Amino acid sequence: MKIAFIVDRFPVVSETFVINQVADLMDRGIEVEIYSFHKGDKENISQRYHTYNMAELVHYLDTPKNIVTRLRSAIPKIAHVFVTHPLLLFKIFNIRRYRRKALSLSLLFWIEPFLDKKFDLAHCHFGTVANNYLSIKKILGLRQKIVTTFYGYDASRIFNENRSDYYAELKEESTLFFAMSHNMKERLVAQGFEKNKIKVLPVSIDLQSYPYKERTPHDGEPVNIISVGRFVEKKGFDDLLRALAIVKEKSKKAFKCYIIGDGVMKDELFALTDQLKLKDIVEYKGFMNMEAIITFFMGMHVFVQPSKTARNGDME
Repeated sequence: MKIAFIVDRFPVVSETFVINQVADLMDRGIEVEIYSFHKGDKENISQRYHTYNMAELVHYLDTPKNIVTRLRSAIPKIAHVFVTHPLLLFKIFNIRRYRRKALSLSLLFWIEPFLDKKFDLAHCHFGTVANNYLSIKKILGLRQKIVTTFYGYDASRIFNENRSDYYAELKEESTLFFAMSHNMKERLVAQGFEKNKIKVLPVSIDLQSYPYKERTPHDGEPVNIISVGRFVEKKGFDDLLRALAIVKEKSKKAFKCYIIGDGVMKDELFALTDQLKLKDIVEYKGFMNMEAIITFFMGMHVFVQPSKTARNGDME
């Protein structure tokens, strides 16, 4: 069996679950190819990305931002389509139907890597990615079934930002949907998704990768707390800092919190740390690859994972 993974960006340090799914499928004898709309960042990426040579599995669909570079890169792609499937050019450049996607040449960059590729199933990661893939599927006349996994914003914030029919076509085209929780499934059903097509399948971890260790602080030893995630509102790191300030004020027990991550709220969180006078008990470690995080876990006593609904509706 051969599966096409359709993703927005690859690799991404905060989406180790995609790397793990690729590796685990390969371990089971399933061939995987990855189609990514944007290039990711290999810094701090999981070792499994390198071990399984995933750089060799990726086809990038991104459109160069610089117009000159875009036009120059488009020429060999147009030639490839013209030589192999000339009639497709009428669809790819159908501005009346596809508007900006056609005018910007995005459809050309999306479709050309799929020409004459054969796979048995397309697994789209995030509903928004699946919506983009539908254009590719329609133009190329692909008949492979689609599986779509929802992860967070694509089943929450997206409904506040788009028309109610945003997923109308996907509801019909995707054979199966995976949701991270029963709550997420209920939200999708409330938006008109067919209940029987949604399976709850949380992102899991390989327990064998996390060695067991008793977590008992010794006398005089501070309690080591760890939290991991992207610095975005829904992750609730600001709430964690306020909670730590309360504990610092009320507890005589020595403790320290290590926060692993990075993101758009970095400056805001750093400022809040100063404001709450937490610099002596909070240490930011930046992004780390998964193997380093697991090693770091071995010196920790408590893992804290806050979460909340962001003001724009984004939630897990």
